[in-house]
Amino acid sequence: MPALVPYVAAYSNELGPRELDLCIEVPRSGVPHIAYTEPRPDDRDAHGNLWARMTRPPESERGRVMYDCMDPLRQRECMEGLLCQVCAQPAETSKGTVFVEWDRPGGQPKRLDLITTDAPPVCRTCLPLSLRRCPFLRDEESVRVLLVRKSVISGVSGTLYRVSDDLARWIPSEQDAYSSFTKTRHPGMLAQRLHRKLRGVTVLGSDELPPVLVPTPRRSSKTKAPRGTD
Repeated sequence: MPALVPYVAAYSNELGPRELDLCIEVPRSGVPHIAYTEPRPDDRDAHGNLWARMTRPPESERGRVMYDCMDPLRQRECMEGLLCQVCAQPAETSKGTVFVEWDRPGGQPKRLDLITTDAPPVCRTCLPLSLRRCPFLRDEESVRVLLVRKSVISGVSGTLYRVSDDLARWIPSEQDAYSSFTKTRHPGMLAQRLHRKLRGVTVLGSDELPPVLVPTPRRSSKTKAPRGTD
């Protein structure tokens, strides 16, 4: 059985911006911040963070699926709209929203009241498929299915750049840096993931899903094929 390919998955030939695409912009505040040499209206989010641009080859020419990486813009789309990371359909229900989390090797189990995640939610239809077919979930013992009453967009993470000594270019200084929306925005942040704080969290077993989260089985159709078709 082939592995499930989530909507948010990255592909090997979807590439981010090059350093020569970036420049130093000095706004009225006088604090230099990172920008694109050819700016677009949708480069920044509502908090002023610059987002990574990605190349977009045709679907038929996409490269290798990178299951351990998420495309920045598809991830942001799903996190902003609470869309399923697998099928990109609405994942929110009257009982809450399901997120799938797991504890990292060697780390402490996450407290339920302190979880901040960059993994978009999963809808009721894709949840069992994900747990059964996703290569990163099916064999992972520390996976937890969380029913979340409320989630709040809380910050971004990505590559942190610093200005070179000659003030001519940006130099990568830190990967996977986090910037909270409650603190001053970092001028050298190139955002690649959006994060949500989870509130009102309940851990669910596979046999504890509320009825509204259990997919309705599709009725088999025995419609006869039209004459003249194979």
